[in-house]
Amino acid sequence: MAPEGQSFAADLVQLVRALARAMKITLLNLFRKPVTIHYPEVKRQYPDRFRGFLALAYDKETGEEACIGCRLCEFVCPPQVIKVEMLKAAKRNFAKTFTLELYACEYCELCVQVCPTDAIVMMKSVDLATADRRELLLDKDRLHRLGLDYEASWATGNRLRDMQAPPKAPAKEHAKESKDAAKAKEALQA
Repeated sequence: MAPEGQSFAADLVQLVRALARAMKITLLNLFRKPVTIHYPEVKRQYPDRFRGFLALAYDKETGEEACIGCRLCEFVCPPQVIKVEMLKAAKRNFAKTFTLELYACEYCELCVQVCPTDAIVMMKSVDLATADRRELLLDKDRLHRLGLDYEASWATGNRLRDMQAPPKAPAKEHAKESKDAAKAKEALQA
C-alpha cells in the first residue's frame, strides 16, 4: 500500500496531464475557421440521396393526387402515425383524409417503399422547425403543399423496389454466357 502523499501526487500528475490534453485540443480548434451555417440567410446544400420529411405527390401524367387510399402506408408504419380514410369513386379510389403526425415519425421510409403509386415521398429538406407541435400534425392539404414547395428526394417506392429486385437477366443466360467465355478463352490458349 502506497503512502497517502504519493497517491495524492500521482493523482495530481494524472489530472494535470488530462487537463493539458484537453487544453491542447481546445487551443487547436481555437484558430480554425468555424463551420457554422447562418441558417435563415444561407440554405444548406443536402447530399443527393438525403431523405428528410414526408409529403404527398401528384400524378405527373394526370395532375390528380396520386394517393388511392389503399392504406398500405398506415398498416406498415411502426409508430402508427399515419391515418388514411378511403373515398371510393367511379374510376378510382382517393384518400378522403390523410393525416401524418410528423413529430412522432421515425423516418424509416417504409411507407414510401410500400406505396404502389409513389404518392408518399420523402423530401430533400428538414426545414420544418416550429415551436408548436400542433403544426407538425399534417393533413392532406398541407402534405400536398409540402410536396409542391420542396424538392423531392431521389427515393420513391418504385425506385427502391427496383433496387431490391433480382437482376433482369435470367440465371441460365448468364451461365451460358460464362460457358461461352470459358470456351473462347480455351481456344485462345490452345
